[in-house]
Amino acid sequence: MMNTANKKNSVVLSAYLVFFIVHTNQTGVGIAGIQRIIFLEAGQDAWISIIISYIGMAVVVYAMCYILKTFENKDLFQIHKLLFGKWIGNIINLVLVLYLLAGLMAILLGYTEIVQAWIFPDLETWAIVLILLLISIYGVYGGIKTIVGVSFLGFFLTIWLIFMLVVPIRYIDWTNFFPIMEASPKELLLGAYKTSFTVLGLEMLLFVYPYIRDKHRVHIYAQIGVFFTFALIFAVTFVAVGYYSGEQLEKTIWATLSMFKIVQFPNLERFEFLAVSLWLVIILPNTLFMLWAATKGLKRIFNLRQKSLVIITSILVLICSIFFQKRANINEFVDIVGLFGFYSIFVYPIPLAVIVWIRKKMKGGVQTR
Repeated sequence: MMNTANKKNSVVLSAYLVFFIVHTNQTGVGIAGIQRIIFLEAGQDAWISIIISYIGMAVVVYAMCYILKTFENKDLFQIHKLLFGKWIGNIINLVLVLYLLAGLMAILLGYTEIVQAWIFPDLETWAIVLILLLISIYGVYGGIKTIVGVSFLGFFLTIWLIFMLVVPIRYIDWTNFFPIMEASPKELLLGAYKTSFTVLGLEMLLFVYPYIRDKHRVHIYAQIGVFFTFALIFAVTFVAVGYYSGEQLEKTIWATLSMFKIVQFPNLERFEFLAVSLWLVIILPNTLFMLWAATKGLKRIFNLRQKSLVIITSILVLICSIFFQKRANINEFVDIVGLFGFYSIFVYPIPLAVIVWIRKKMKGGVQTR
């Protein structure tokens, strides 16, 4: 009994780590160039679209926490089986796993594209993806505590980059923000919709929840996490809109990285090279959690060893990534993943929470476990 208890406690995480899990999963490749995507929809009112997107994130986090609180020690894969039965639940879980693997590949291809554009233009896509997958496999083999540890350390190793925005802030042209509210409500909503592509990742809360201690604090830390993500995206977008002219921003694919070009130190002339290298630390929690969650889902569906599934799925992702050599194809793939992610992460939790609420009422308020 003692050994069982100790083993169970070894995978219990403190509630405050939810902040790092949520935030680091929402911050990845997308924040390197989100400004252009939102600006194309909402123009100089892009910052308003980000505020709208944050309100949506806060509502979704509330819905997710309500679902998880109702089932207490279950992850989303287990909840689907309880709500919809084994067969339908597993079909939904399989779709979710495919989304997670597609999301993993989109992150890998996105970072590969940055590396090829900024540092190693001749390095093959498969070679970069292979290196990233090997690191991810090693991390996932370490278990959930290792993955959360990478998330925790990654935050502190990279958060200082935000202070480098002080340099472009000095060159902001405040007239770039005017006229305010020129974008139509439809354009603002489209900007918020495109922002959602970047902030996907908060769904990891649905998979790590059973490992969290003090579950009554999960909601507040998750809300702080999405607020911090909102503040970060708001800051980089606001600075970019002020720093670039409209025409320049429409042509700048990675606006955040491009702003680092003007940052110089006495012994480091090309600071953006360091920033691109550090971006690996930013995307690493993304790839680790995506691979871990996808294989966790496959383990729940097929009852196979997760470590074997990590290898199998990584090989499949590597093979699939070879077919994406052109930027246009990668962008099209990322858009499809983002579209599916929007509906599965930002829309789906709302009706699912309603179903859970109705089920709870029908059972007379008794918690489902």
